[in-house]
Amino acid sequence: MKRISIYYCILFIFPASILHAQSAVLATGTDASGGNGSSCYSVGQITYLFKGTDPQVMEGVQQPYEIITLATLEPYSNLEGILIYPNPFKDYLYLDFTTNNYKGSEYQLFDSQGKLIKKDMILQSKSELNFSSLPSAMYIIRINQGGENIKTFKIIKK
Repeated sequence: MKRISIYYCILFIFPASILHAQSAVLATGTDASGGNGSSCYSVGQITYLFKGTDPQVMEGVQQPYEIITLATLEPYSNLEGILIYPNPFKDYLYLDFTTNNYKGSEYQLFDSQGKLIKKDMILQSKSELNFSSLPSAMYIIRINQGGENIKTFKIIKK
């Protein structure tokens, strides 16, 4: 019986301790070699293992990467008389209804991920919008009138 347990340890336990199998399933990867050496890579997160003086790079876990785009569907409109300037701007943005009626209009300001940052009514045909408290970035400003989107602009704050 003692002899069987020794064989069991040698056959099953000892080989499992020397296996270096991959512990994560990765999306892709390959091996590359040339005259100066070889390299292998995998797409996914890596981890560093420090044993003594030699650091080793090992596989890690896969992390998702999300890309979010903001799209606006703007109905065909002959409202060419709405101007926003300057673009890019520093602190103040000017909104000018040159030929259209501004009454009942409002603006909505969105960040690049589509989150509503600010909204307010437009009280004059030529308005000065103070965005000095906002960080430098790209924004979307949407002009609504009577609950409908009449014009959308992409603006950049320096």
